[in-house]
Amino acid sequence: MKKIIDLANSFIKFLISLSIFLILVIICLQVFYRFYLNNPLPWPEEASRFLMVWSLFLSSAYAYLDREHAGITFLSRHFSNNLAFISELFIQLIVISFMAILIYGGWMEMTILKNLKTGALGISRSIPYAAIPTSSLILIAFALRLIVTAFHARMKK
Repeated sequence: MKKIIDLANSFIKFLISLSIFLILVIICLQVFYRFYLNNPLPWPEEASRFLMVWSLFLSSAYAYLDREHAGITFLSRHFSNNLAFISELFIQLIVISFMAILIYGGWMEMTILKNLKTGALGISRSIPYAAIPTSSLILIAFALRLIVTAFHARMKK
């Protein structure tokens, strides 16, 4: 399980880096076309916005596993070992519950928008919204991994 999570985490990091690089290239391309050729392209703003949405949602999952989210560990760092363990489990269960709600809501939104096309790219509007259930599913897997890690750390003590 740890190897799968680590592989997923590395792949997410690659996708985030690729998205940011593509956003940079697309915006530079649009600047070139708009200001030097005086012929702006219709799709770069939409493409860069969709890439930004996906990279932000994936970045939240990446930061979560690495415990980089502000406030997630604030309580557990200030408690005794037993209370810290219980608060860690409680926090992870809240996160899993919230992500399950986001998966459902994101899936419903994707279902509603699946037949609508975006203005410039002409792709399904459900593609940008797919970032919500996808990142939520990844966050659930990462939260489960953090629960297992907490239990392993507890057993060592």
